[in-house]
Formats: sequence, C-alpha cells, structure tokens
Amino acid sequence: MCLIEITHDVCDIAQRIKEVDENYFIVFNRLLGRFELHDRSCRDSFACELPYDQLDARSIEHARMTRIERLESIIRELDRYNEKIMKGGAKA
Repeated sequence: MCLIEITHDVCDIAQRIKEVDENYFIVFNRLLGRFELHDRSCRDSFACELPYDQLDARSIEHARMTRIERLESIIRELDRYNEKIMKGGAKA
C-alpha cells in the first residue's frame, strides 16, 4: 500500500490537525514521498499536499490557510499580488 496513515508523531500533529477539522487525517504517500492532508468527509479524500519534509506546526497552519472557507480571502490576496506585479511593484 502506498498511503500510510499517520496516527502518532513526535509533535502530535496527527491529533492536533483535528482541531482544524475533525475529518482531517494525514498520510504519507510512499509513492510520491510526501505527506498529504485528507478529509474523511469527501469521497475523494485528498485535500492537499503538505509542503514540508516533516510534520510540525507549519502543517497545521497550512491546513488552516487552505480551507475552503478562506477561498474568497485567498482570491483577494492573489488579486492584490497580481495587481502589484502589473504595476511593477513586485517581482514575480
């Protein structure tokens, strides 16, 4: 099996991730060599890749920042950033 559910880890991230959403769980994808966040309430449980080599507090923050409830806020942030680029105020 290429997906290994993480139930225990040094920083208790596997348990603390449930503070963000009780249906969340973390797996290690052996095929791709990465940690992934999954959601038990969805048919296709994959929620996102955790962009870190180890589980730590950044993983929880990433889970919070990528929640669907933040979609409008994320779009506004992207629009502001793209506007800066168009005006030459930021580098791509």
